[in-house]
Amino acid sequence: MKMQKEVLVSVLCLAYNHEKYIRQALEGFVMQKTDFAFEVLINDDASTDNTAKIIKEYEEKYPQIIKPVYQTENQYSQGIPISKTYLYPKAQGKYFAICEGDDYWTDPLKLQKQVDFLESNPEYAMCVHKATLNDLKTGKQSRFPDISEDRDYSTEEIIIEGGGIFATNSIVAKKEVFTTRPECFKAKGFGDYQMFIYGSIYGKCRCLADNMSVYNYCTAGSWTVRIQDNEAKREEHFVQMLNMLNAVNKYYDYKYNDAITKALILPEFIVHRMNGDKKRMKDKRYRKYYKIYRKSDFRLKLKKIFPALATLRKVIKGKFCK
Repeated sequence: MKMQKEVLVSVLCLAYNHEKYIRQALEGFVMQKTDFAFEVLINDDASTDNTAKIIKEYEEKYPQIIKPVYQTENQYSQGIPISKTYLYPKAQGKYFAICEGDDYWTDPLKLQKQVDFLESNPEYAMCVHKATLNDLKTGKQSRFPDISEDRDYSTEEIIIEGGGIFATNSIVAKKEVFTTRPECFKAKGFGDYQMFIYGSIYGKCRCLADNMSVYNYCTAGSWTVRIQDNEAKREEHFVQMLNMLNAVNKYYDYKYNDAITKALILPEFIVHRMNGDKKRMKDKRYRKYYKIYRKSDFRLKLKKIFPALATLRKVIKGKFCK
């Protein structure tokens, strides 16, 4: 099979203090077997551990593939959009793939399979695949999306299911999915969600049933962990989600209104809960979530007032409930 010299895929990788994971990510890149040239653009955001040193090792060994950007000052903390500022301008590929420094690929044919599909089906803008979700907090693993055969996903499905519908490191998409997004897709903290929605609007979306990557959830210092531990950031997160979905709805002249209305139910309820607005929380639209809230609220109060009784309840449930 003749190797194409022109870079067809640009892999975008963001790394910061990923010493524990970055070698596995890099091995996932260099093991790819393709009949086309690809490059890996890595931004090390002034890591304070050995992340940059490990990247340098691979850069020297695979100079045609590994092409890092080493920051001397942390850019994320300054609010600079790293990929847009430092990686997009350098990217040569017709397609972009993503894998952050704390995740990794497991199939050496991952890129080849996805590019083969996209090249043979130009009406598709995005190809994703099943992945393993590795929860570092609980030690549990699961597969998502849990499909047994290749299938398409509609824009409506993606809007309703949210950003967690696919693993970030499963995507290969046309460059334009990343570089031509309208302003309504510029909310912070929703890069995956906005990318998946826009990709499915720009063209069709195919999900392959092959499990070809591992997505590490709750790594130390990750955005997920930071937002879980900060109530103000959680509130801001859901307010931004509301604003983003409403902006998308308006931009596309309410074409996806039914799906967006469904997707707004949970963030609306959470914002009402954070504001202590129990009257709005009791609205029939939020009935499902209000029941869950009442149950969890009861457990929190029980634990605070009667800690021994709460512990006993937990033990009984552990023994007799599955």
